[in-house]
Amino acid sequence: MSIPKRRMKRMICKFCNAEVEEDQRVCPVCGKELIEEQTPVEIAEQPLDTEIPVQEESVEAVAEQEEPDVIPEEAPKHKKSAAPLVLSIIAAVLALASLALLLMIALGVDIKSFLPRKNDILNKDSYTVVNDKAEKQGDTVVATLGGKELTNGQLQIYYRMQVIDFLNYYGSYLDQIGLDLEKPFSEQTCYFEDDKTWEQYLLGVAIETWQNYQVIELMAQEAGFELNEEYKKSLETMPEDLKAQATEAGFDSVDALVQDVIGPACTEALYMDYVRLAFTCEAYYAALNEQMKPVDDEIAAYFDKNADTFAESGITKEMGNIASVRHILICPKGGQTDETTGTTTYSDAEWAACLNEAEKILKEWKEGEATEDSFGELANKYTEDTGSNTTGGLYEDIAPGASYVENFLNWSIDMNRQKGDTGIVQSEFGYHIMYYVDGAPYWKNVAETQLLSEKITQMTDAAEEKWPISVDYRKIAISQLDLS
Repeated sequence: MSIPKRRMKRMICKFCNAEVEEDQRVCPVCGKELIEEQTPVEIAEQPLDTEIPVQEESVEAVAEQEEPDVIPEEAPKHKKSAAPLVLSIIAAVLALASLALLLMIALGVDIKSFLPRKNDILNKDSYTVVNDKAEKQGDTVVATLGGKELTNGQLQIYYRMQVIDFLNYYGSYLDQIGLDLEKPFSEQTCYFEDDKTWEQYLLGVAIETWQNYQVIELMAQEAGFELNEEYKKSLETMPEDLKAQATEAGFDSVDALVQDVIGPACTEALYMDYVRLAFTCEAYYAALNEQMKPVDDEIAAYFDKNADTFAESGITKEMGNIASVRHILICPKGGQTDETTGTTTYSDAEWAACLNEAEKILKEWKEGEATEDSFGELANKYTEDTGSNTTGGLYEDIAPGASYVENFLNWSIDMNRQKGDTGIVQSEFGYHIMYYVDGAPYWKNVAETQLLSEKITQMTDAAEEKWPISVDYRKIAISQLDLS
């Protein structure tokens, strides 16, 4: 005979879906209190283990029964939820992390050093590595643009050139902007951008220069531009010039010379590629300036439209010319020097003799060819100005407010001055025989320069969007510059 199965009610925990007894108030799996009424389900229990005597014939009767056509499936076993364990682990990890963070703060540890850095110029505190490492990573590509690649070896050249240009430009003002050549650039804060070091700032400019060169060259290629014969000849003769310089300096090769001056990852080929690109950009940029030069009406309209902005910078249409002049300086002779102040005072007779000498030279010029070239020849012959005694007395781009002696400046920027005008003016240095080369109203010059710059900037900005740059700052490695 078959043994009847006893059926009883059980509950399902709403938190973890585990089976619980009807009278239980706490889930044995997740530990949650079963406050709300759970959903009852009927679960068939397995036969009780109680042994019940049966008669022999009953067993035979059962044996004679046919096997059922359908075998009932086993009830699926319930799996315990892992959620409580996972949540406990997460809580423990967060607690440990918080404790570690508090300890690091208490010990004064720089938390930012443990955070991932953005891919920008601030990615590394220092990009300088030892020479051996710089040489090994010389071929590593750190930037791409329009199919062009920038390697560490090439970047070393751009960085070196940028540093040299910067030092030449600021010269004696380096102390004022806080740049100490005796200390690594990576350990000094940049004067212009205080979130960067000098190394980061100058390296960023070097990368921008490479970007500008590449974009302008691509623009030149699209326009079918080619270097003129003068540039081509310079490129052809430069390898021999470099070879001669290397030999004279005691180097076995141009590569050795370049590596000594610029860095261990540099070669003659890389340097020549830099020069060729620089020539191309210089020539094409000059061609763009000539091609896009605005006409007078356009310049005047632009100035009038922005007159208020120009006025804020003190630029008006009445402020004078920007000019180029030649001069011959004749200094008075004799004089009495004060031993305390070092000031030399000249008598009226000595000044008169100086003026007479200046008038004689101007007369000599007028009786000769009376051209700009002949004036330049007399300047090289007679002038006592050591700053222009080999350039024919030439000074260019003299603008209102420039730091020239007063009478010299005022004569030069006079808006009524015409090409070829001459005259004699006095300063504390002596008498200046003046020759007016050329000039234009200062406001016009400023407006033309600014308008032309805007035009070319718009063009190059569009080109930069067409050929965007991609830089991997993590791969940059440069060698320490020897500035001695």
